[in-house]
Amino acid sequence: MKGMGIKKYLVLTGIAACLGPWCALALADAEPAPAAGQLEEITVTATKRSESQQNVPMSITTFGAAALEQKDINSFFDYATKVPNLAFAPTGDGVGTARTVSIRGVSGNNVTSFYIDDTPLPDSIDPRVLDLDHIEILRGPQGTLYGARSMGGLVRTVTREPDLNDFSMTVHGGTSYTDRTDTPNYVVDAVANIPLIQNVVALRMSAFDDYEAGYFKRSYCTNPAAAMALTCTPLASTGITTVDNVGALDTSGFTAALTIKPTDSLTITPKIILQKEGYNGFPMADYPTDTANGIGYPVPTPAAGVVTPSRMVPSSFTQARWFNVPEGGWDDWGLSSLTVHWKTGVGELVSSTSYFSRKVVETEDETDFVYAAITAGAGGTPQPSGITEEKDYQEFVQEVRFVSALQGPVQFVAGAFYSDTHGRLPFAAYYPTATAPGLDLTLTGVPGAEITPGYPNAVFAQDFHTDIKEPAVFGEVSYSPIEPLKLTGGLRWYQVKNYSEGYELGLATGGGPPVVSPPATTTESGVNPKFEADYHLTQDQMVYANIAKGYRPGGIVPIVPSGEAGTATDCTAALKAVDPNINISQTRTYQSDSLWNYELGTKTAWLDRRLTVDAAGFYIKWKNIQQEILLSCGFQYTANAGAAVSKGGELEVRARPLDPLELSLGLGYQDAKITQASLESPQTVGSPIYQVPDWTGNGSAQYTLPLSAEWQMVSNVDYSYIGRSFSGNNQPSDPRLRPAYRLINAHIGFDRNRFEIALVGKNLGNEVANLGDSRSIAAETPGRPRLFVNQPRTVGIEFRQSF
Repeated sequence: MKGMGIKKYLVLTGIAACLGPWCALALADAEPAPAAGQLEEITVTATKRSESQQNVPMSITTFGAAALEQKDINSFFDYATKVPNLAFAPTGDGVGTARTVSIRGVSGNNVTSFYIDDTPLPDSIDPRVLDLDHIEILRGPQGTLYGARSMGGLVRTVTREPDLNDFSMTVHGGTSYTDRTDTPNYVVDAVANIPLIQNVVALRMSAFDDYEAGYFKRSYCTNPAAAMALTCTPLASTGITTVDNVGALDTSGFTAALTIKPTDSLTITPKIILQKEGYNGFPMADYPTDTANGIGYPVPTPAAGVVTPSRMVPSSFTQARWFNVPEGGWDDWGLSSLTVHWKTGVGELVSSTSYFSRKVVETEDETDFVYAAITAGAGGTPQPSGITEEKDYQEFVQEVRFVSALQGPVQFVAGAFYSDTHGRLPFAAYYPTATAPGLDLTLTGVPGAEITPGYPNAVFAQDFHTDIKEPAVFGEVSYSPIEPLKLTGGLRWYQVKNYSEGYELGLATGGGPPVVSPPATTTESGVNPKFEADYHLTQDQMVYANIAKGYRPGGIVPIVPSGEAGTATDCTAALKAVDPNINISQTRTYQSDSLWNYELGTKTAWLDRRLTVDAAGFYIKWKNIQQEILLSCGFQYTANAGAAVSKGGELEVRARPLDPLELSLGLGYQDAKITQASLESPQTVGSPIYQVPDWTGNGSAQYTLPLSAEWQMVSNVDYSYIGRSFSGNNQPSDPRLRPAYRLINAHIGFDRNRFEIALVGKNLGNEVANLGDSRSIAAETPGRPRLFVNQPRTVGIEFRQSF
């Protein structure tokens, strides 16, 4: 986990390069400085053209490069908790691909687009925040310009482009300590910009390695025979071995971009981004509620048998197990892209080509689940067993667009898009086959008998391949009949073709031969419209209204196995209990869902742009909601079930009352409720949409204090509040409450010219937040939910040197 590796070598090599003769001529990268006393103005490309954030008629939160540094934003969690009406939760299996993102109450898989530059990526990805120009979070449907899976909004990270003129380099490093850990954290990274041919060719590179110590422990019975004989329990006072540093995370990456500008009108930028995460265990706390099966965990509330708590607050950071079955995995991905900008007298032609590849492999201890759910009732004993999941997929994306720069009242954007995604996504491969020693003998009582012929002691195996092709054409036209007023209309025609095939086998499917999902294909097409009007009362005060449609494609899922009649694996009976009118074959496909977003907003700047106040209100009508229906047999399928309404608003205020003092405030409210129920969905009318907090808020204060002619202190403190929400990951008919949580971070930096040393603190209140209950790779162990939690209080010191 802590070895140097090629990527860390590249970082250290870059630092060493600073000792060369270039350093004497180096110039630091710098953000464009606003006018004296004014707030920083960030240029965004949310509408596919460059313009000030304050001129974009939509609700948007941005983080510029300076803010990312001053707030110590390194990961998705760091900035996502600072965005009004943005939420996230682990709703998928495992860890690496589990997270989904919701905006304005639109929650679920594939409802929020995630982009790096011009490339759409899965919203579970977490690229390191390093050498970014800015981050944009767009609220409301973005389907006209950004296509499918942006029905709630869009998160977009924009990388810095190579500078053709000036050499620059920045090195950064630090160490910190996290509560409950036994080893320190460390981070080291470097960024270098190197003009190769002045004004024509430049290279920009960055590399990093970030190690975060694990704040969990794993305890297990020292003597395996005692565990099998049930004479040792995981929380016993004797006969237990404890392993430290569980949940440690080592992330490293490398980025290289080349800008080639043979003429003033043509710019070519090839780029490659590589990142790998390795995790030693999972960042999940047990929340034991059951002693009925001999697991030996304490019951936190007086009850008999399994108790579903109404409020789950993690407390123990020890993962108690019978055996030493290590958990963990790795997430390895790469993005290659080629962008071409060609400026003409009437606009700019842009071509963006990219190829993305990702592989995630994770192993989970399934001993407790197999025993509690399967073998205990048959007189079996605990046996050490694990289950491995692999997701391996690739995506090719091509977009060509023309952005006009016309004289007169009309402007437009027009383009074409194509993507091809294939591999094991969204369904993983489970292999090698998950087995439990002695399973066949325990359940059959016959030596040599196999529940799944040819697969001895098989609990579960699966392999599915999916191919998704998406062509589209899009366009937006704006017209200004009078100078303060602009009217915009947009359309996107799309088509989505899905292909999938695969199999499942093992005791979980009822045993017997593999359950085959034969090749299946679905095709959907449609049009996504948008209408918008904005009016400038003054140069710095704008009001706007927009109406936009968003959609999410349908797809194909593995067929629900019939199972064995009269047993816990009987999915036919489980399906009839949900809806008597549905049969097994109808669980294979589902259709797209869609929504309409109605929004009114204003963007204003005051006091010579020392104060900005942005506000928006929205009303969303969502129909044919794609919902995962969990069956009592342990399997699930996706159905179009019910409708919902989400309404609320956002308020963001930034102010510089004094030149050295900058303040910000963000507030979001979303009331997302089910308005139409169905037989398949367990949610009743009036129940909240899962994983959506009602209130979100944040605030920050930054103060700059000169200490001498050369030194100054820059201090920043920020606060985030994420309201309560409900999770239906494991018990949708009895959702679990995720309590509200609060985060306090601080950064005190001492700057001298281009050098900074800083004291950094994150989660200073040591809040232990329930980020969501795990769906688990196998299935949730009865009586022992597992909860994702945030990093405990972390304090450290960092340095940064620019040349």
